[in-house]
Amino acid sequence: MIAVLGMLTLGACSSDPPGPTTAQAEATLKTDVDWLMKLLHAKDVKVKDAGGRDIPCGEGKAKRTYAVTGVNTSGIDGSVNTLNMLAGGLGRRGYKVSSVDWSAPRDELVKKEAYVKIVATSSRENDFLLSGETECLRIS
Repeated sequence: MIAVLGMLTLGACSSDPPGPTTAQAEATLKTDVDWLMKLLHAKDVKVKDAGGRDIPCGEGKAKRTYAVTGVNTSGIDGSVNTLNMLAGGLGRRGYKVSSVDWSAPRDELVKKEAYVKIVATSSRENDFLLSGETECLRIS
């Protein structure tokens, strides 16, 4: 019995805290956004925020960001249609819509198990901005 308790204690001490690090969550964010750009055959895709840096947000914690702009090439016009297409694609990667603002138009999507969120906005007929960030996570 003592040996079993000792092994459980050792196992608990050597394991990492739950959830990803900032770098791991950022990798998921970038992979998902880049995948979506290829899926949608978006054109004029430009990285507006390459991320790669920790933004302090708590004691020993940080978040990271990533943002791209692009042009919808689907032939379906309208900001709302563009947002629906972006949300549909991200849904295939496990994202859920957490809020919608049709007047902006703006969607916020989260992927809880990866600790990331993406805000999608469309200000003109075919142009969009995807701005993502990780939650406040451990650095290493």
